[in-house]
Amino acid sequence: MKNERPFRSFDGGHVALAGVFSAGSGLARAAELAALTLESRGSKVTRVDLTASFGLTVHHPDERCILPADCGSRDITDVLVVMNPDHPSLSAFDRKWLLGRTIIGHWIWELEILPRLWGKAAGSYDEIWAGTEYNLDTIRTNLLGFDRPLRLLPYAIEKDPFPAINPMRRDTVRVREGIASDTFVVGYSFSVDSNYYRKNPEDAVKAFFRAFPDVTNVLLILRSHDLGNRPLERTALEKLVGDDSRIRIYDTHHRLGIHDFYAAIDCYMSPSRAEGYGLNLVEAAQSGLPVVAGGWRIAPEILALPSVHTVGFKMERVHDPQGHYAGIKSAMWSRPDVQELAAFLQMTRNRFAAAQPR
Repeated sequence: MKNERPFRSFDGGHVALAGVFSAGSGLARAAELAALTLESRGSKVTRVDLTASFGLTVHHPDERCILPADCGSRDITDVLVVMNPDHPSLSAFDRKWLLGRTIIGHWIWELEILPRLWGKAAGSYDEIWAGTEYNLDTIRTNLLGFDRPLRLLPYAIEKDPFPAINPMRRDTVRVREGIASDTFVVGYSFSVDSNYYRKNPEDAVKAFFRAFPDVTNVLLILRSHDLGNRPLERTALEKLVGDDSRIRIYDTHHRLGIHDFYAAIDCYMSPSRAEGYGLNLVEAAQSGLPVVAGGWRIAPEILALPSVHTVGFKMERVHDPQGHYAGIKSAMWSRPDVQELAAFLQMTRNRFAAAQPR
């Protein structure tokens, strides 16, 4: 959709913030955190749920939300869409009504080069916002012809922190899952639909093997509820794991809720090659867990969390058989140092073992 009127500036009086609030995904959480940031700055925010508009499954209905068709009866000044422009978000709204408001896109991207489509889509927006300085710099560098405002709207991770895991829940989950209390558990949660090769779970397995070649009372939990969507990649991951009973995969048929996942583990490891933000790092840290990840493009507010640690990395050309980054020439991403990941796991496990009752 292209604007057919003079460009408008952000008013901030009453913002319709549109996102997939009911999808139960990281994008749903991002929309809520962006809404909290605006509210903390004095804006009235009406949450608009796009989940059904995109044909997505409603996992967690959000009763606070209205639908795009209900916006016309509100005194809304701005429409902020917390979705990337490859989704048909703007088409969910009445066109005439939408063109009478300031139209803003809140974008998130994990690489330093944007897809070409995004440059063409930018013409439909009065302003473009980003959640981190890294993302804002990427937009600024790639959209040289965009002469309208680019702004930073960070995620309010401190306004609605992920709850700390209490010992009772930990014991309950571990008993149910058959995990001994003295077993040191490492966890990694990822989505293959967000790109298996970027999420890089195979290096989680390699770091675990390197850290604990002969240790028995350790466990690695790989949580990926959409792993069945990529059968070839799942086969590769299972081949790497082999018959090692110290590694468990929780998937569509063997699920582990995110709160129970954090309750079950003692350390969160992310070997991801690139993250637009990294909400799992925030959630794990706020749950009270030590967290380790590669250090490339991690937002300062995440690095400031006391239990978050980063390791070295090397830059590599993007290799993506899944095709998410097709057509983006010369794109690079990182590969976290597997040996440093392993060393962190060893150190954290030693501290865990020292704290066990004798």
